[in-house]
Amino acid sequence: MKKAIILFFICSNIYSQISSKKIDRWVSKNENLKNSVVSIAIKEIGKNKKTKGINLNTFMTPASNLKILTVLGSIHVGDTIPVIKYNLSNDTLKISPTGYPLLAHPKYQNKELENFLKPHNHIEYNLSNTDLIKYGPAWAWDDLTYYFQSERSSMPIFGNVVQIIKKENGELVLTPNNFKIYLDYNQKDKINRSLDENVFTINPSMIKSGDTIYHPFISSNKVIVDLLENYLKNSVSLSDDRLNNYEVLNSIDVDEIYSIILKKSDNLISESLAANISFRVNDTISVKKGIDIIKNSFKNNISKQMNLFDGSGLSRYNLITPEALIISLERIYYMVGIERIKKIFSNNFIIDNYEDFVWGKTGTLKNNFNYSGYLINDKGKKYVFSIMINHFTEDLDNIKNTIKDFLIFLKLS
Repeated sequence: MKKAIILFFICSNIYSQISSKKIDRWVSKNENLKNSVVSIAIKEIGKNKKTKGINLNTFMTPASNLKILTVLGSIHVGDTIPVIKYNLSNDTLKISPTGYPLLAHPKYQNKELENFLKPHNHIEYNLSNTDLIKYGPAWAWDDLTYYFQSERSSMPIFGNVVQIIKKENGELVLTPNNFKIYLDYNQKDKINRSLDENVFTINPSMIKSGDTIYHPFISSNKVIVDLLENYLKNSVSLSDDRLNNYEVLNSIDVDEIYSIILKKSDNLISESLAANISFRVNDTISVKKGIDIIKNSFKNNISKQMNLFDGSGLSRYNLITPEALIISLERIYYMVGIERIKKIFSNNFIIDNYEDFVWGKTGTLKNNFNYSGYLINDKGKKYVFSIMINHFTEDLDNIKNTIKDFLIFLKLS
């Protein structure tokens, strides 16, 4: 069946280019897409041509495709990411957070904020204007123990997770090591945390030698200050004051954060960027306000094609049309250009044995898979596209292979 579908594409391509009718026929003939809701939108960049596809205005669950809008929002409000607010007063560095998420992160070795803070012997942590809910609407309650659903905070540190590494000699190394840890060899899980406090119970026998695991901790202003003091080895105090007459340290490499979001699909980094967008516009760290800024940046007819509830796509409340996604992608193209797009988006999906021709973002929730991005075909034409497949019951690999076949067809068209 797979070979027949590819042959149908190639043969039909000899005499004409892609059309909405061909896409509709492909979807209806594809066994992997039976019982699925499929929406596809394709548009040639720079050409005032009608968007091709099917179900262009159908609301779909975007999952992590929503991160495209978060990155677009950041570029739209200035493409400069504030790292920290600060004021140097005598021998004290007074700081206030911006939502910036990379300090002491266990997965990403960015030292910008650390290098700025370390030379100062005394740091005063001032509270920020913050409107944050720790978890987004419709986030799954049974995912709260996983790295990908770490809680939001005004100043994430260590990725808001405890990292546990089991060395070859059996020793457990915990980072950070501020919290109470108990060992229980009868516990059925590798690690548990008390519901309302940072008390962890670990069963070392459940962790293999050489393994690295992560577990979210509960953040608060006091926890942030304690972690800062322990990490920096400097005096850090907490103040209820707000900073006045401050300066702002900005990131020197915003594309690192964009790449983490688009290539690694890191949820907390994306949520933090959405909150940082709000900070840049109204001095308030707020995912909700950041999302409103993103949505309001579109014309009214397009903003009506999206219901956004977080900055990462974790919420199943999120809905968007493929038309709104390709308009978002096209806006990014006109603001940053194809070479920068190639830097911040992943290349070639799951396609081997081809030179790079497609750069995009996946979006996955159970029974939902999407792939949206940019494609340059063999004639050098540039396209934005969004392929959204919701409510499927097929094996995910079959869905991915179906999208792979379609992308190759677009390449040859």
